[in-house]
Amino acid sequence: MTYSPSKIFMMGSQSQGMKRQRIRKKETKRILNELKEKIGVELKGELERVEIDNRAVLLLNNEPLILEYDNRFYLTVYGVMKLKPERGRVVVDEGALNFIINGADVMKPGIVEADESIAEGDFCYVVVEKKFTPLAVGIALVNGKEMRG
Repeated sequence: MTYSPSKIFMMGSQSQGMKRQRIRKKETKRILNELKEKIGVELKGELERVEIDNRAVLLLNNEPLILEYDNRFYLTVYGVMKLKPERGRVVVDEGALNFIINGADVMKPGIVEADESIAEGDFCYVVVEKKFTPLAVGIALVNGKEMRG
């Protein structure tokens, strides 16, 4: 699994400006249904797409809950904290905490538990054991069964 803050969240020092655009109802319904299938959370409301330096976050009812990456959608870390999805969780030991929050990839030896329904290429989220506070979201490089160290 990998997490790259420079590709998903970090804004460059030379900002090109911000674009904000309301998403049509039909497209909103498609995106929210896609998320429901992937993560098991039913979402309702209006979506707006905010683009900053060619990175997109979708606001659901004015909250930054969804990110867009390579024309795919997943929850932001804030979205994971707020919605607590049923699927896609990867639990790491406390020793991995500082590495992950500083942008390191999640390595197999640090993983103590992973949702077995995660497939290679799926979005997933990372929490620390005992606390279960979300640290990062990323894309799985292997399936959930292979993740555990």
